Amino acid sequence: MRARLLVVATALAALSMGALPSTVHADTGEVQGIYDAGGQRQWISCAGTGSPTVVISSGLAADHRMWAKVLAPMRALTRVCISDRPGLGNSPKRAGVHTDAGEHAAELDALLTAAGEKGPFILIGHSYAGLVVRAYAAEHPHKVAGIMLLDAVYPGIQRTFLPSYHGPWHEGGTLINMRRSERATKGGPSLGAKPLVVITAGKPGNGTSWADSKWNAEQARSARLSSNSQHWFAKDSGHVIQQDQPAIVIAGLRWLLAHVH
Repeated sequence: MRARLLVVATALAALSMGALPSTVHADTGEVQGIYDAGGQRQWISCAGTGSPTVVISSGLAADHRMWAKVLAPMRALTRVCISDRPGLGNSPKRAGVHTDAGEHAAELDALLTAAGEKGPFILIGHSYAGLVVRAYAAEHPHKVAGIMLLDAVYPGIQRTFLPSYHGPWHEGGTLINMRRSERATKGGPSLGAKPLVVITAGKPGNGTSWADSKWNAEQARSARLSSNSQHWFAKDSGHVIQQDQPAIVIAGLRWLLAHVH
């Protein structure tokens, strides 16, 4: 049911910061640790071999542990980076109390640079992070090889969806400005023919409420950001598709890797 909040408020306890220095293993290429990047201190982990590198962004208030079922299978296919936004998981608290998807995208770009990761990237965004990866693609189109949107929030949701989505949106002790987040996506962005996979949770025929119909229509609209796209339904999944139906996420990545030029 789309009446439930899409906010991924996990019950995961924050991990200790003290034992997480930045490390680079020259023999395996693994990178892990906390970096000063974009005016914040952020944790990132990159491992695996292959190109392009996949960059995973988690939903609102969620961290890297949300991806435990898919991370190893993804890294068997190509190089994968996953990070925690400030105030979540392994990352220290944000410097400042206000942010937005555009700022999150800029901080992600700075973090990838600090960790020595080079694009173009395949971006994967779940829920709120759909706005982050769209903002990233709007600002850095040359660094994007493809995108996967997992039951992802769409620009303007704070204006056009259920009252519970109107805000304020909170994460890691900060407020997210959703109007600025909408503007950061620059009306899309248009991806041209770059490969795009949109995966929507639930069976489309069961979406009989106004909220379900609206959500599915916006998911279909998102799939039209590229002329080279797929729109799949994770029919046995709730909102957190990477936990409920991990195989379809892996299949989506395989499709992207096969269609990246």
